[in-house]
Amino acid sequence: MATLGGTVKNNQAVSALATDPAARVMVFIDGQNLFHRCEALFGHPMCHPRALAEELAGVRTTKDVDVRYYTGRPNPNISQAESKKAGLLDRRLHAIRGDNVTVVHRPLRYHWAWGHREKLPRPTAASPPQQVMMKPWQRPQEKGIDLILGLDVVEFILSDACDVAVVVSMDRDLCEIPTALRTLGKLRSTPYRLEAAVPVADGGRKQPKRLPGFNYTHQITRGMFNRCRDNTDYRIKPSP
Repeated sequence: MATLGGTVKNNQAVSALATDPAARVMVFIDGQNLFHRCEALFGHPMCHPRALAEELAGVRTTKDVDVRYYTGRPNPNISQAESKKAGLLDRRLHAIRGDNVTVVHRPLRYHWAWGHREKLPRPTAASPPQQVMMKPWQRPQEKGIDLILGLDVVEFILSDACDVAVVVSMDRDLCEIPTALRTLGKLRSTPYRLEAAVPVADGGRKQPKRLPGFNYTHQITRGMFNRCRDNTDYRIKPSP
């Protein structure tokens, strides 16, 4: 049996899946996590999930790469702003499905919080005090996306639906996936490989070479992001 902590022979089999053209690859994308991270690092939040997945698969594209995209969806009944966000997301998800990407979404949850409309500068030790007007608003929060993504990875590994699972997320909670599979993976009789993928800053401190428990961690650089960049304006409704 092949597990992350298995024998030398098993480890060799797992390593071979890194470059096996016939390996069945599934890519699991935490949509909101990737969206916000790319916006912060590259100044643009969106990339094409399928294009990114094929970049991460590399030579392992003899078989179609299976891509799954996970995201929370705004409640259009909360406010006009949330309704617009839901419309934008729905148009994007429709386009993503057209690229043969499986979309998994859950409704955002909302709770009342205090907030302000002013755009504040980044604080430093020398920043002067600034007065702002606080108002109550319904803060959206994504719930359950990391859980369902993690459960899907475990399910597809154990059911032998893929040989390589690539998790695209900065959420450290997903590092529990390899922990769970150390025991459960013994139920599978063929080798499998777990990979992670994280966006990294230009010339800055990169993420660890390998996130805990994963066999390999891909670095999503600006160059890779630009090759997958989605410049579609989803504010424009498609013609009927």
